[in-house]
Amino acid sequence: MDQFVPRVLIVGAGGAGIAAATRLLERGFKNLTILEAENRIGGRIHSVRRGQNVLDYGAQWVHGKDNNFIYDMASEYGLVEIEQHKENDLYYKSNGELVPKAASDQVIDTIYTLLEDVASLQSFSGSLGAYYDQVFYDAVREGKFAGIDQRTCYQLYQFFVKYHNTYNATDTLHEVSGAGLLEFEDNQDEFLINWKNRGFHTLLDLLMRKLPEQKKNGAQPIPIEEYTKFNHVVSSIKWSLENPTDRVLVTCTNGVTFAATHLILTVSLGVLQDMHTAWFDPPLPDPKRNAIEGLYIGTIDKMFLEFEQPFWPQDNSWHGFGLLWEPNDLEQLRRDGRQWLESVCAFFVPDRTEKLLVAWIYGRDARTMEALPEQAVIDGLMYLLHKFLPHFPVPSSPRWFSRSRWYSNPHFRGSYSSRSMKSDAMRATAAELAEPLLGSVGSQNRPIPVVQFAGEASHPQFYSTVQGAVASGWREADRLIDLYRTSSNSKAAPLLGKL
Repeated sequence: MDQFVPRVLIVGAGGAGIAAATRLLERGFKNLTILEAENRIGGRIHSVRRGQNVLDYGAQWVHGKDNNFIYDMASEYGLVEIEQHKENDLYYKSNGELVPKAASDQVIDTIYTLLEDVASLQSFSGSLGAYYDQVFYDAVREGKFAGIDQRTCYQLYQFFVKYHNTYNATDTLHEVSGAGLLEFEDNQDEFLINWKNRGFHTLLDLLMRKLPEQKKNGAQPIPIEEYTKFNHVVSSIKWSLENPTDRVLVTCTNGVTFAATHLILTVSLGVLQDMHTAWFDPPLPDPKRNAIEGLYIGTIDKMFLEFEQPFWPQDNSWHGFGLLWEPNDLEQLRRDGRQWLESVCAFFVPDRTEKLLVAWIYGRDARTMEALPEQAVIDGLMYLLHKFLPHFPVPSSPRWFSRSRWYSNPHFRGSYSSRSMKSDAMRATAAELAEPLLGSVGSQNRPIPVVQFAGEASHPQFYSTVQGAVASGWREADRLIDLYRTSSNSKAAPLLGKL
């Protein structure tokens, strides 16, 4: 009789799905299929070539050199570099005034220095927003911002808050768990490490051994696309079946059903929150539902503006700016019905580009932006540029525009995860999200992973990062590799035995 070969089904060809698939294929699991709802691989890694530039609509930077295997993989082939513009941060007010750099450096650097004392956060029971407010206003009372006018000081703090909402992909820092943030393993000695205009998709090429440098060293490419079914959207997942070869059945909206021994589900937390009650038969156990519903996923988006010629200085002293609102201008913005522009945190000139500006927006206003007509978004961004940079020769419009829409895309429903006050209240954890759904089979009645969960939200220390997504994919692949290695070495009813 033929030897049992497990059928592995992976849903999602993002960082976690590609990591799991490449690891399994390397170890001989050839009976493998990937279902991808989009018409491309990558998921929230989405690099698109535009002329001489590569634009990253999703993941963009490698965060940190220390204890970061993505940096190690990329630096081995000289694929990444540290950006320099973080030393040249500029802030403009809505009246066109440039904040003196000495003043902005004093405020921002002081806040960061005060926040280095994580011991006070460990004992803090409130939100991250409440903690930041306490640290800032205590510093004001203690005179740590002496010599800087009060309004400018407060405006810079408001930018700091917006930046961290953007960084954490949250609507407000008052819904972010202060103590929960300490779960994140922050090794970000350098948090702006770019791919030298190659795009973050280069990481996928590394995983699939597609780079010329790898081929020169004798590596054989892993043809992930040959295992991938594109435009296949899941409609139902029937699991915990007793058939040892077909423990799970996944049906897609096109009517096609796939049977598998194991399912590795790598969709985003946002998709799980939207779809888990409709997908799973039988329903998920309570601890799994609690993890899915209690963890937080938010939205940040990028808006790309390309101009005929750069209208900003070209002497490497100008890499974009943060937006500081004057109170009367902000009130007028709201009266005009353009309040979504309030959450545009900053404009940046990406490294190795000349004619591009990228605006970042977060939270509820990002979701509003996604639903607006394209011309309304362009008009809003040009209004900001003319408002904040009145002394610059800003043109009337860009020659090209594009934007990300991570929330409104039903295949993502958000950008990345974080820990919220709701997560704390529900005791929802990434570890619980990562726990597989188990079935049993054979005379030994041994628990077998039927449905496994991967993705950045399932990583306890590196949630919200590609590093976390890839590590979670490897984790679930290794779960199967170890299972069958152990079983095949066992004398008691090996899972890889004869059927």
